[in-house]
Amino acid sequence: MAEADPAIPEPSAKEAISFEANQVLKEIGFAVERVEISKELPSNESVTYLNLVTREKETYCVELSTKGYRVVGKAFDISEIPPEASQYFETVYSLLNRISPMYRDSFGTTLASKLAQIQSEREHQQS
Repeated sequence: MAEADPAIPEPSAKEAISFEANQVLKEIGFAVERVEISKELPSNESVTYLNLVTREKETYCVELSTKGYRVVGKAFDISEIPPEASQYFETVYSLLNRISPMYRDSFGTTLASKLAQIQSEREHQQS
């Protein structure tokens, strides 16, 4: 394993959670109606919250923590479901796979489209 560059400081835990949340916004935008970082619920080095609306128009508040992702509410900025009453998911994709059948469809469609685009580009380069 490569050693960390001492000239580049390691991100703090809060920066790491914040970075992860911002990556999620970029990565799942194609597959949901809306996703944003909660401005109402507190964030710290171990947790932040995402508000999202699935393609089925279902609204959720999702906790992103060092334990993973879990649904904590059925409305924006609401954290009312205790940890013992909800399941943690290792990735946002596995959480979306559980709560949004249309996510699964859009993921498959997007993947097939990108693969077709790559194949087309390769065929164009070879001609």
